[in-house]
Amino acid sequence: MKRIVLLACVLAGCAAVPKSASAPMAATSPSVEAPPPRPLDHSEFSSNPNGQLSEEQLQTILASPIELDLPSRVGVLPVITATDWRGPSPDYDDHVPAGLDALVKGLRKDSSFSLVTEMMPIPSGALGMEALREAAARYRLRYIVLYREVIAKNHYVNPWAWGYATIIGAFFLPGQHQIAYGYLEATMFDVKTGLLMFTTRRAIAASQTANEWHTDEKLDHLASSTAIKFAPQLATDFLVDVRRFADAAVAENKSRGVTDKLVRSPTLPGASADSTN
Repeated sequence: MKRIVLLACVLAGCAAVPKSASAPMAATSPSVEAPPPRPLDHSEFSSNPNGQLSEEQLQTILASPIELDLPSRVGVLPVITATDWRGPSPDYDDHVPAGLDALVKGLRKDSSFSLVTEMMPIPSGALGMEALREAAARYRLRYIVLYREVIAKNHYVNPWAWGYATIIGAFFLPGQHQIAYGYLEATMFDVKTGLLMFTTRRAIAASQTANEWHTDEKLDHLASSTAIKFAPQLATDFLVDVRRFADAAVAENKSRGVTDKLVRSPTLPGASADSTN
């Protein structure tokens, strides 16, 4: 009977050893907190225009905090509709969008950019994003504003056209109603990372009455004057979106535990004071 009691005590003591030994190990193991993600300092995109992001690169971009460094040098690059040109070395300089000058003047009035320069126009789809980064590097630009005008033109007869029956009326009566409509678009492009930051778009429309002479020239003039009229408003919308982007970046960075001052931007009245240094 004594042997049985002694054996039971030995077994009970052996079973308690692992528990007492493992308790100090669990108490001394420190908790490791992952460091906050760092902002992108290079482009993850390849020079292939079709894009070849791996899953790891995609997740890296989405997980990285947002950086905005203003005021900085910016270039306004007009993107024009590609045309089936015949002959060598087409010259696109005479196809600068009509509203470009008014847009640039509007951006130069603001403190968001230390320099606003116009860049040579390119046809849509002619260059990949990495080629745009190289062109911007030649200007030493931190950001690019991609500017595009999409304007449709049309015309139809109005009640004045009844006067054409007099023959003489066809020479001077405004029997044609002409319209131009579409939108102006500006997109902020980060040269350092190759990321598109945001796009601002403004719808435009205008109309006029005219006679039947030189219809194409009158429609082109209507489209150009409409773009010039609304380009300053696009500039205002774009600058407001710069502030909105800054506020959104600050809020998103805070939610990810990033406390570094990665967002520097001029503020509008009522804007978040955290978006500046």
